[in-house]
Amino acid sequence: MPDGSIVRKRITETEAYDGFEDKASHAHRGPTPRNEVMFGPPGRSYVYLCYGVHWLLNLTTRPKGIPGAILIRGVAGVSGPGRLTKQLGITGDDNRKTLTRAHGIWVEDSPMAPEEDILATPRIGIDYAGPEWAATPWRFVWDK
Repeated sequence: MPDGSIVRKRITETEAYDGFEDKASHAHRGPTPRNEVMFGPPGRSYVYLCYGVHWLLNLTTRPKGIPGAILIRGVAGVSGPGRLTKQLGITGDDNRKTLTRAHGIWVEDSPMAPEEDILATPRIGIDYAGPEWAATPWRFVWDK
C-alpha cells in the first residue's frame, strides 16, 4: 500500500489454486522464480503481473512444499482482480510479503456470510487447463 493508510474491505470473490495436480495453477509444473512463494509457508502475498497489464493478488495457503494460493478477485465495491490491486495500490513490490499489518496487507476475522449467500462456480479464464479443471467450482462469490 503506497501511503500506509488502513483500508478495510470485505473479500467478496476468490478463486482457489491448489496442488501440483491443478493444471490451472501456476505451480502445477513445479517451482519457478515467479511462483516459488506458492510453495509455502502460508500467509504470504503472491503478486504477479497478468498479461503485462494488471497486478493480481493471491494469498498463499498451504504448508511449505505444497503449492496453494487464493486469488482475491473482488472486495466490497470493487469487482475484478486487476481493478482491486489498482484501487488498493498493490504492485509487484508487495510480492512475497508476510500477511501482517506491519507489511500493509492482512486478513482479519469477520462474521461469516451465511453459506447460502456464497456461490461456488467454475473459475474464470482457465480453459487452457482442460475441461476438468475449467469446470471445477473453485470460484467463490458472496452473492449479497
